[in-house]
Amino acid sequence: MEYLKARKEDVKECVQLKKEVLKRLAEEGLNIRDERYPSDELIEEDIINGKTRIIKENDEIIAFATFEDTLEEFGEYIFEEENLACFSRLMVKTGHLRKHVAQNLIKGIINEAKERGYNGVGILVHPININALKMYEKLGFKFEKRKEYEFGVFDSYIYIDK
Repeated sequence: MEYLKARKEDVKECVQLKKEVLKRLAEEGLNIRDERYPSDELIEEDIINGKTRIIKENDEIIAFATFEDTLEEFGEYIFEEENLACFSRLMVKTGHLRKHVAQNLIKGIINEAKERGYNGVGILVHPININALKMYEKLGFKFEKRKEYEFGVFDSYIYIDK
């Protein structure tokens, strides 16, 4: 498995992966995302702006996430802890679930954040996404707070590099 920065030619494959994941989430009753978020245009914009990280295996993208500097929503810094990078829109191809693909992607993001001088990373997680919450806690993320945003209620989790 390779941790890489997505390139423009990866847009189509990432959009297809997103569609597959949205279908799977809907089938599982986890209606936490839809075609509006993340939109195909947002995925393309993230890739073009250098924000998307991917995991490739055998020349196939099997996971991606957006990795960026501090996250603000509605003019407010989301995390209470300072000097954090963040990631979002984590997607893993169906056949690669529970094979440590997401963990490898997150560990790559944590290492990259550390190299850039951040104290750690943060993520907003929908509270009904129990499998994601368990994975983040297993990786050492700590619950910070629950907050209602315009787009729903989310828990913030942070990982501080010690």
